[in-house]
Amino acid sequence: MQFKIIAFLILASSAGAALAQAAPVPIVQTAVATATSVEVAKQKAHAAAIADCEAMWDRGTHMTRNDWSRTCRRVQNRLQQLDLRTPSEPSESQSVGVTD
Repeated sequence: MQFKIIAFLILASSAGAALAQAAPVPIVQTAVATATSVEVAKQKAHAAAIADCEAMWDRGTHMTRNDWSRTCRRVQNRLQQLDLRTPSEPSESQSVGVTD
């Protein structure tokens, strides 16, 4: 009888430890899902900004439609790189020694 009680206590204590370790998994998955949704939102905003820029083209500009589109993409990509740069990173002008 004592063996059954000891075996039950051992199994019960190990089951509690297993349940305690399983709880953080949904939190990590939620963080990954949130990060993914933020990236998707950034990509949609980036694409919308390019589309808005391309919509401003008209025949009176000094560029062809393809040149205008390429310029819109280049400018948006540069703006996106500025958003990604952290304040601790030096700008290009600082890294080559240019002063104001």
